[in-house]
Amino acid sequence: MNKHILSTLLFAGACGLTAQVPFGNVRVAPPSGPAVKSSFHITTDGAAAGSGASSGIANKNQEYLLRRGIVPYSFVEIGNTWYDLQSNASVGNRVLLYPDGTVSATWTTSADEGSTTFPNRGSGYNHYNKTTWGAVKADRIETTRLGWPSIGVLSNGSEWIMAHDAALGGFVLSKNGGKGQTNWTPTAVLKENNLRPLWGRAVSSGNYIHAIYTYADSSQPGEPRAPTRNGVLAPMVYSRSSNGGVTWDKQAVMLPGNDTSRITNGGGDQYAIACRDSIVAIIFGGLADDVSVWKSTNNGSTWTKMIADSFKYAPYKSTKLMLDTPFTNDGTVQVLIDRNGKVHAFWGGSRMLDDDNTDQSFSFFPGYQYMGYWNEITKKSQIIAGGAAFDRDGNGVNSLSSATTSFLSNGQVPTNLNTVARLGNTSALRQPSPAIDAQGNIYVTFSVPIEGDVSDLDANYRDIGIVYSTDGGATWKNEQNLTQTMMVEDDFASVAPDADNFVHMVWQRDLIPGTNLQNNSTSANNHEPVKNQIMYAAIPTAKILADAIGHQWGLGIHKANQPAEVFVVSQNFPNPFSDKSEVLIFMDEPGTLQVDILTLDGKTIRSSSEKLMTRGNHNIQLDGKGLKAGMYLYRFTAGKNVVTKKMTIQ
Repeated sequence: MNKHILSTLLFAGACGLTAQVPFGNVRVAPPSGPAVKSSFHITTDGAAAGSGASSGIANKNQEYLLRRGIVPYSFVEIGNTWYDLQSNASVGNRVLLYPDGTVSATWTTSADEGSTTFPNRGSGYNHYNKTTWGAVKADRIETTRLGWPSIGVLSNGSEWIMAHDAALGGFVLSKNGGKGQTNWTPTAVLKENNLRPLWGRAVSSGNYIHAIYTYADSSQPGEPRAPTRNGVLAPMVYSRSSNGGVTWDKQAVMLPGNDTSRITNGGGDQYAIACRDSIVAIIFGGLADDVSVWKSTNNGSTWTKMIADSFKYAPYKSTKLMLDTPFTNDGTVQVLIDRNGKVHAFWGGSRMLDDDNTDQSFSFFPGYQYMGYWNEITKKSQIIAGGAAFDRDGNGVNSLSSATTSFLSNGQVPTNLNTVARLGNTSALRQPSPAIDAQGNIYVTFSVPIEGDVSDLDANYRDIGIVYSTDGGATWKNEQNLTQTMMVEDDFASVAPDADNFVHMVWQRDLIPGTNLQNNSTSANNHEPVKNQIMYAAIPTAKILADAIGHQWGLGIHKANQPAEVFVVSQNFPNPFSDKSEVLIFMDEPGTLQVDILTLDGKTIRSSSEKLMTRGNHNIQLDGKGLKAGMYLYRFTAGKNVVTKKMTIQ
């Protein structure tokens, strides 16, 4: 098999599997498409080409956002950014829920419209005071170029945000005077001489701040090389402060078992951290690694290592052949501590292949779609979500385009493709983010491409899905679609680890699948820098548990192929008009819609191609350009249902 093939069509369906650990009763299809060569390239900065904003981007955002299906909660824009890469793998700790229901959030931001280097990149921040969020903006809280922020709160009520300095290495810890306050004081912390610590994750409890990170590695003259510790190149390390970040009594600690017995390198963002009171949990993964979990019950003084999912070929060596396409994880891992102090682990699933032991690489299947789960109570792995649940045409698989699972080849879009949309070495279904409520119900969100919802360059747009458990993780129920957008990319979701009556979620949204930072070709300019919205939603847990969110648009299990009904069609507005006019419709069921403009005697003069529409409200635009003044008809056809109304061109 050629490891340099850069496309794959591999989907989760109802076929048998053989795995190195028990995976419960969920059945997943074996690899059936070409594998692709892995790459350990990590994007740290904004060195991507582009010509600036798309013309009319604000209008496009408005137009497409109105096409969202019905969900029982509102989406709120809390920020925006021209820098669009929120993580190389696992999502960060970016949402802070207070007991009184107020919320703070952070993200990597940049107000540098049209830039390719994003010199003003830093930490975005906003706060919800139980009435409103602050002003929507892309400004950073710091004065130097930073990224990859985490957020927390100390015993005195001051909030902190910790972000990395990509140029110099190390981290900056910024504090405000209390929740919602915008006066931030930055302090450099966790610097190491002649090294570049980066890609941090941090959490806090009381005055303890716990951080994990790894190191950039460069072979360029004058650039620092990453350290090797316990035989592990650029390892993931742990640091701790017991006084709110003033000093760090533990720095760059290698956790027990973080050595070459199972691990070869640290991997940027292939880890996550959580804490609850004095309990701290860390998770680490990667394509050629176990899913490893460390737990401390004494604020990080001592640690116990557990293997949540063992990779049969760990530690990976290029001399090992892997012809049985073993199950593995894609490095998008997350960890949760429940209210009884037990650890729960989540990861995006993948499979690997190495049919050539003469080189230093392996291949993997980026179209794979499942989420793995483990907890320290049962100590058994299982699959809790799969892409087949997002099937729209009823054939049992979530079919994706080649562009969705492909990556740039030597900086170029592969031959026969117009774009690419894969994020690094991650799988199609990726980036779990968990939460738990006071009743012990567990919720976990994830990112997944949606079948049939494709861009004009033929890449699938992503939505945010969710699954839940009401029995402590023993069983999992009913994938649901939280965002339900068409022609909009929803990705990089992060939720507050504690849920009240809501799951509090923040994510990034734009109009192009993939990211400018990892998927834009300088020659094709297929993903120019555009303004990305940072969105927030408070999702009612009662609606999740009642399966009331569902998928609503375009799923085979919801009879996507049945004829739709146009339940309501409003009169167009404005009317009369000369250029553009809009009509509000309500689709009673998902289905195809055709729009025609006719003369009064019934002659069709303009006709749209059929478009698959979601259940719910849509604003349809009528184009009057080039039409002579007078009266016309517009006709909406959905299945056997036809609605015709008059309009006037002036």
